[in-house]
Amino acid sequence: MYATHIVKNAEEETVGYLVDNVFYTDYYLKQNIELVENIAVDNTGRICSDKELPCLSYTAAVTGKAYHDMVLKNPFMRDIQADLEEWKQEKNHGVLQLEGSRQIGKTTELLKFAYRNYEYVLYVNLASDEYGFKDVIQNGCRLMEFEKYCRRAGLPHFKNSRQTILVLDEIQVSEQAYNAIRSIAASVDCDIVVTGSYLGQTIKNGYFLPAGTVTYMKMYPLSFAEFCRIYGKDSLLEQIDLYGSSAQSAYDELFALYDLYRHIGGYPAVIKKYIDNPNKEACYQIIADLLNTFEKESRNYFQASKETVIFKSVYREAMIELCRERKGSGSKLVELVTTIVKSSERLLVSRDEIANAIMWLIYSGIIGECGCYVDGDMLSYRPARRLYYMDCGIAGYLGAETGMERGTIEGILTETFVFAELHRLYTARYSKKKVKGDTPSFSILGSNELDFLVFDKENKSYGIEVKTTDGAPKSLRVYRDKRLLDRAVVAKRTNGGCDGGIETIPVFAVGSRFPYDERV
Repeated sequence: MYATHIVKNAEEETVGYLVDNVFYTDYYLKQNIELVENIAVDNTGRICSDKELPCLSYTAAVTGKAYHDMVLKNPFMRDIQADLEEWKQEKNHGVLQLEGSRQIGKTTELLKFAYRNYEYVLYVNLASDEYGFKDVIQNGCRLMEFEKYCRRAGLPHFKNSRQTILVLDEIQVSEQAYNAIRSIAASVDCDIVVTGSYLGQTIKNGYFLPAGTVTYMKMYPLSFAEFCRIYGKDSLLEQIDLYGSSAQSAYDELFALYDLYRHIGGYPAVIKKYIDNPNKEACYQIIADLLNTFEKESRNYFQASKETVIFKSVYREAMIELCRERKGSGSKLVELVTTIVKSSERLLVSRDEIANAIMWLIYSGIIGECGCYVDGDMLSYRPARRLYYMDCGIAGYLGAETGMERGTIEGILTETFVFAELHRLYTARYSKKKVKGDTPSFSILGSNELDFLVFDKENKSYGIEVKTTDGAPKSLRVYRDKRLLDRAVVAKRTNGGCDGGIETIPVFAVGSRFPYDERV
């Protein structure tokens, strides 16, 4: 093995060497100096080489290279990067907690951000904790403990500054680490990010919520805009006329991507599979593997075998039933699911047991809640009256697995797409949030039901009716005629247009282009 470069930090201090294109710290090399042929330790305890070696900065040799390698393996450009940048620029920002479901790319995007913006990256996977980060916590989070950890992990000396970021991944597995967030933040000056799956459900009994210390951020599978970016069509999505004035070829290109996205969804592994092998059935195998992993991991948090049976039944059967039986106020949502589970599993189950299973799916990011505005009134709101899948690929796969008719699946995929795209508007960072409320919501008015009712930050109301066929938007017209809407919008497969105070827009733009160009 040969050393080829000296590696120095921003202060021109030697922090290590490149040996066969791999970075090693001074400390590590001194313990293994006999393995490298062209360097040795002199009488003063310093490493010397048989000839002068060229210098590289640590950023170029390590963090820059790591970023480049990650981009090669994971080239998708995600919107979360802009949110992470905004967090970094905020004065006196706290610890960042990034939440999201399994396999959506949280760790990948965090490390891309870290390697691009910081000189030193301390990445700790608490699921394995191979270098003993728990010792740092047990010994009081002192700076010396961080230095000792860096030596064990083969990292340069710990630099306690904003040039360093500490990433604690899979934090849900360590109650000790989560409870120490405040202590860690008080002990060091570096930026800190924690992330993991199932955080909403697991961070409860025994976990101390560090209020005032943590900033929260949500991440999801790729949005339709991010999906279009892969194919170089994101600008087209941003600029296409929503009312039919663009070239027909532009609408055709975006609808082709919309049809593909509706079927494979936004999980990075599924999209990569399709790019390598454009076969939807192959994508469904990846989705099946993701769901199997999710189910197995979820069992680790259940106390009894009965809970596992209930969870699986709710997950694979009751949610599909909700898609079929979607009309009505949804005021007895849990009771409906309880009836379905009792029937399908022949189990004596309680309302609370079903509610816990539903909440697990929500906290895990597999499904999302939809509220209800009664009579189109913002002040008459009922939370959690309907459930939707958060990813079209999962909804399509489960629909196919349960033997649904093709037409039924198409309707589910369309509504799942609209819900998931609108949902992102509600979970955007406050500086970018365009809507009021916590979740997308539908509305009921007597026997009339409006698919979605959205209020923007100026309280302007948008009634949105989703159409998979050419039927008349009857409920939307009732709301419009009663002057309960500022904008009446139909989202469907169309180039768009306006007629009698009702706007029709291409369904693919329902979330990314909100609040829509005004044409009425």
